[in-house]
Amino acid sequence: MDFKTFQLQNGTKIKYLQRENIPIVYVSVLIPASVLDESKPSVAYLTAHMLTHGTQRLTARQIEEEIDFLAISIEKNITHDYTMLTLSTTKRHLNEALNLFLDILMHPSFPEDELKKEISILEKSLKQMEEDPSFIAHKTFLKQLFGQHPYGRPIEGEPEKLKDITRQDIINFYENLYKPDGMIFSVVGDIKEDELKELINKPIAKWNGNRKERNLNPPVFSKRTEPNKIFIKRDDLTQSTIVLGFEGISRKDPDFYAVSVMNYILGGGGLTSRLAKYIREEHGLAYSIYSTFNPYLLPGPFYVEVKTKAENTDNVVGMIVKELKKMRENGVTDEELKEAKAFLIGSFPLRIDTMKKISEFLPVIEFYNLGDDYIKKYPEYIEKITAKDIKKVADRLLNSSSYILVIVAPSNAVK
Repeated sequence: MDFKTFQLQNGTKIKYLQRENIPIVYVSVLIPASVLDESKPSVAYLTAHMLTHGTQRLTARQIEEEIDFLAISIEKNITHDYTMLTLSTTKRHLNEALNLFLDILMHPSFPEDELKKEISILEKSLKQMEEDPSFIAHKTFLKQLFGQHPYGRPIEGEPEKLKDITRQDIINFYENLYKPDGMIFSVVGDIKEDELKELINKPIAKWNGNRKERNLNPPVFSKRTEPNKIFIKRDDLTQSTIVLGFEGISRKDPDFYAVSVMNYILGGGGLTSRLAKYIREEHGLAYSIYSTFNPYLLPGPFYVEVKTKAENTDNVVGMIVKELKKMRENGVTDEELKEAKAFLIGSFPLRIDTMKKISEFLPVIEFYNLGDDYIKKYPEYIEKITAKDIKKVADRLLNSSSYILVIVAPSNAVK
């Protein structure tokens, strides 16, 4: 993919790819600001969502009306490592859309009354999420794994702590972290390079300021000598939600590609994975089961999730542990390795098969220092993985003896 990278004097990086097939332009900006930087839970989430609730020249209603009139969208995505905003606009309204997008990014006003409304909406949403067994299981698992580290709490925060958040908390977060020197923009679509420089590079170059250093202390995982089992009773349920997991890796870990292949074979490969074949196809004990890992800037979690009938809970947990041991002791077959590589390499282009996906992918490549040739080299990275590599990472990561197990289920689920 032949994109260009510009770095402005204020530290901002801009990745640019011209695509003229349809008259649409996507502009994404990655801001290194997340739960890792919060003084209080929910502040990163609320700061991003409050950007469209008022600027120094526009009220929340005026922003909403302008978005509707221009038929554009401004999406916000807050992850554990960063915040990303994405503007989608037609070529026809590019000037007006960019003016609005940069206004909300550079001149938000965070009105007190709008913050109260946003907190109220978030509180209702979190209380609804707390009814979801899967959300409860994940939240409990992450809390057990990460303790007080920011990765141990939901990005949205916790409903009981929302009352502590003030407008000044939001302003401080914005002033400390929303600075041009750490931001990564990408512009993809029907826009020529001279337009890019005039409409985007020029106004951003006038924005100055340095961001505060991030808190990148890695999580300190508690040592476990036996499984840490947590049962959350919910007698209104008929089935069990099970999350079983342990410490994973960071995105910069040299074993990332080996873990990707191993996870595909274990439980990441849908119906073709070992867990799905064994527990779903052979024994009919679950409709779906999967394993996944979250490679953050710092080490994240690795876990398996499954829902099953309450009476099958102990049996399914035992079968998951059996598969983890099997992977550690026996590794993978040549056929499994071949199929996993073929899928991961073959499906990779689907991650960047639209202009919007490309726009949101390019800043991430820069953020995690994957290199401008990452898209080209990804197949090579996967192809190099051997069965020996899989055995090594399985032995390193798959903790079948002192895992964390969270079960949300009715009383009769666990004997």
